[in-house]
This record gives sequence, C-alpha cells and structure tokens, in this order.
Amino acid sequence: MGIFLATGTALASGSLPAEPISAGPFANFAACVAYLEATHQQLSAMAMPAPVANPAGGTRQVLVYTKGVLQDEGEQATYEAEVGYEFRHTDPERHSIITNYTWERYSMACHGTAFDGTLDRGYALPGIAPAP
Repeated sequence: MGIFLATGTALASGSLPAEPISAGPFANFAACVAYLEATHQQLSAMAMPAPVANPAGGTRQVLVYTKGVLQDEGEQATYEAEVGYEFRHTDPERHSIITNYTWERYSMACHGTAFDGTLDRGYALPGIAPAP
C-alpha cells in the first residue's frame, strides 16, 4: 500500500524544468533589493481576494503565496512566491466540483550586487469534491 500511495502522489502533479530569471546588473545591493520589492508588488497585485465567474462557466481565481522580501545579515536578500491559477466548474453528471490548478514558483536572491533567480511552472491533476 505504501508504494501505491507514493506512486499516486508522484502522478498527482507535474512540472517543467526550471527557467533562469535574468535581471541586473545592479549598481549596488539596494538596487537589487528594489528589484525584488518591485517583483513582489507586481505579483501581489495579481492576487484575487475571491473567485470570480468565468465567462465559459465556473469560477477562476489567482492566488499568491509569499512572505515578501527577506533580508539576512550582510548583503543577502531572498524572495520566493507561488502564483496559483485555480479554475473550478461543476460536473452535474458526477455531482461534483472539479478544480484545476496550475502554478508558477519564483525563487530569487541578491548576494551583494549579484542576482540569482529561477521560475518553475507546473500543475496539479484535477481535484474532485462533492457538490453541495
């Protein structure tokens, strides 16, 4: 049974290879951190507080998960965020709600004036829940 669960979990989602994010060069650490802060503002602005009706039926919502820009001792700063795109619709034959979710995960860091960043993209297989 343990093998079945591990296999089921492995098949529950997928992702593409990570892509590098290019930014800079930055004149100083503060400029690099400002880039992280601007990215945080841009991604946070995409968040939708509640699902909205989709013209084709169902609902859609953009979710943003982040702790913001974090600075460590010295000239070290990091920013990580997940932007999730959630689409839901009702399947009347199954009396269920189908949820599709895709995501983008941003991981960025400033080490002094040096910038390092990657973008991962992926998805979860559709989730099914009983309709009310």
